[in-house]
Amino acid sequence: MAVITLALASCSASPPLSSEDSAALATLGEVAGPTSNLDADHITSTECWLPSDHLVDEQPSDTSAAWRVLCRVHYTDDSGDRYQDTTCIGDFSLDPMLDHCYRWTHYDYAPSFEDFPGITTS
Repeated sequence: MAVITLALASCSASPPLSSEDSAALATLGEVAGPTSNLDADHITSTECWLPSDHLVDEQPSDTSAAWRVLCRVHYTDDSGDRYQDTTCIGDFSLDPMLDHCYRWTHYDYAPSFEDFPGITTS
């Protein structure tokens, strides 16, 4: 099982976690890497935004417990230490809170998609 850590920009110690955040982070540690096409055996750690700090509020929702975070999954391959970023959308009121994350690749100014071929939409 991969270790999950919380990235904090200006604090040296992790804040006390609510039971909801603790459960969400445990689930993110199990889901973020494998659903982003990473081999679970090669994952060394996962760091995510704090779910309670990233509640979804820009659209009507059946619940105020929905959240969206970015996670960075650290892993090793033949070239050494690597990472993959992923977007995860969950809900504190669901069990499980989430079952899938979405691999995220930054494409600004990239001449082509690196992970999958681009398909013309029209």
